[in-house]
Amino acid sequence: MQSFTSLQTQRIQKQLAQIKSDLLASSRRDDAGIYWQSPFYETVDKFSFQTTVDIFNGNSGIALFYIGLFELSGKTEDLKMAEDIMNKVLKEEAVLKPRSFGFYTGITGVIYVCIKLYEHTKDEKYLRCASHLLLDNQENIVNQTAKADLLSGYSGSLLVITLLYHHLRTKKLLTLIHQLIERIIKEARISLVGLKWDYNQSKSSFDSMAGFSHGASGIAYVLMQIGNYFKNDGLIYLAEQALAYEMQYFHPGSGNWLDLRLGKFRLSLPDAHHWDLDVFIPEMNKVNSWAHGAGGIGLARLYAYELTGKEIYYQHCQLVMKKCLKELEKMHRTDFTLCSGYMGLLPFLSGFADLQQKNYTELILSVADRASVQYSRKRSYNTYISANQFDYGLLSGKSGVGYMLLQLLNKEMDSVAYPVLPPSGKKPAAVAGHSKFAIKQRIFSTYYSRTIHLLDQSEPGFMLKLQAEDFNEFEERLYQKINGLPELEESGIAEVFDFEHKLAVRWKLHKGYLCYKKKKEFILDQAKQLSVATSEELCSLSFKLNDHVGFYPLSIQLKKVLGLLQTYQAALFMSEENGVNTIYIGQLSTLILNYLNQQALSGQELISLILGDFSGNAQLRLETTVLREKILLQMRSLIISGMIGLKEQA
Repeated sequence: MQSFTSLQTQRIQKQLAQIKSDLLASSRRDDAGIYWQSPFYETVDKFSFQTTVDIFNGNSGIALFYIGLFELSGKTEDLKMAEDIMNKVLKEEAVLKPRSFGFYTGITGVIYVCIKLYEHTKDEKYLRCASHLLLDNQENIVNQTAKADLLSGYSGSLLVITLLYHHLRTKKLLTLIHQLIERIIKEARISLVGLKWDYNQSKSSFDSMAGFSHGASGIAYVLMQIGNYFKNDGLIYLAEQALAYEMQYFHPGSGNWLDLRLGKFRLSLPDAHHWDLDVFIPEMNKVNSWAHGAGGIGLARLYAYELTGKEIYYQHCQLVMKKCLKELEKMHRTDFTLCSGYMGLLPFLSGFADLQQKNYTELILSVADRASVQYSRKRSYNTYISANQFDYGLLSGKSGVGYMLLQLLNKEMDSVAYPVLPPSGKKPAAVAGHSKFAIKQRIFSTYYSRTIHLLDQSEPGFMLKLQAEDFNEFEERLYQKINGLPELEESGIAEVFDFEHKLAVRWKLHKGYLCYKKKKEFILDQAKQLSVATSEELCSLSFKLNDHVGFYPLSIQLKKVLGLLQTYQAALFMSEENGVNTIYIGQLSTLILNYLNQQALSGQELISLILGDFSGNAQLRLETTVLREKILLQMRSLIISGMIGLKEQA
């Protein structure tokens, strides 16, 4: 456990005083209040200054620094400073007509700071302001925010709305909480393990992201906070499923979770369109910070252990601690900011050290000292960013370093780096319809609706008896249930289950919008080149079924049970940007794709095999030339639609 001597405390306080002095020296004041301007990058090298209102690097974040100072010192001048900052913030165009709505990056963060001011001043005007801002922007906050994440998505907003509900207890706020929980459940998507969110075009990443700011840990952290507040096991279940998903991207070799972001450089790597994780890993396993990597992920694992007592989360915390200790022993980077630098590792390090009853005081102080030395030399806490010496922001700049120092001196400080909801009281409001059982039933049923419908006909209410902890176990239980049924072949249930199971596998393997956008670009480019190929050239080239296409032949019985036209011969499970779509195809397409599903073939080999299938038909034998042209025409159509492509050279 950390316990600073008086001399050590003085060292920290001296650095705090320097930050506070620099903030005051750089502040501006007008009739509305006090404020700072933030660097805004117009290009990589060129920046201008803007007055921003967010927590990340705007004035709301600096207000939180002064609130933290007040919590430590009790000096009313610090609290008055925070109020003056927010007086200015609340009159800004970005608050009156907001365009960003997230927690750390938008209007929800302004609401959060208003709540914090109320908690310290007991001035009701701050609650009224918070409520008005929320209700005026509820449509954008609840329904129009594309991301689910903690930093700028709707899960972060859910946390703030719940905090506001704690103080006001209104039905309107509870309704908004229900709407956001409903959205979280609706947008949950299965993976090979666990559940994931944020797979749409709002994120440029290999898959739904890991991490605290933009990824699974942050979403899980919010769900655990809300679940604990409302005593709701369903939300805690969803959180644990998010953490299970995230473990797929733990990289044992580096002892870190992968940073799945994909920018222009990573997307330009050779064979990027194959979406092979090994291609990207060398650029993904290096980041360890509050935002991405072990440092922030540890905060979610630490809270999961405190909440559930499950040993697995303690083991995860040990992995995080090992990685953080290794990083802090070297400290070869020159970034000490809260979001992306070494100071952002201290909340987990300090929290887990307390749990372990270990003392890392000297190591923690070494981080603060190194930050101080760098600042005295460079006037910057992050030399990778040219404008950082002018950045006073909480997550990105000077006030954030001060905020972390405050947390070292005040263990009871309510930190926005890992916001905690207060106890809900003896009788928290019910979050109706969102029990663990109800949520599992809903998610499971999404992918096996036809199978469940057929089983319900033979055994009404069977789902109420089926016990499974996660989706994979549910599938196994369903398989066992079906195999134990009498007259299995006659019912068609087994075939329907197999059909839905193969489709569910495609959903589990789906890597999100960017993956299939990149594949589509490659496929369309290849199709454009092939569009000018002669028939002879097509015959000489080797083709394969593209990997975003799943081929599934349809039996007569399955078509009958599913209510499909008998002319359909196969289903295709198409993994596309927004999900997996099922389309049905006729005889000729089925013949072509069935062969290519088994192996890559040249155009000539494919034509010969299909002609061989018709060798028993005398009329078609006489029309071989016509049939050959039909096959080539259909191949061209399948190339244009992206279903088949060239076999790449090894």
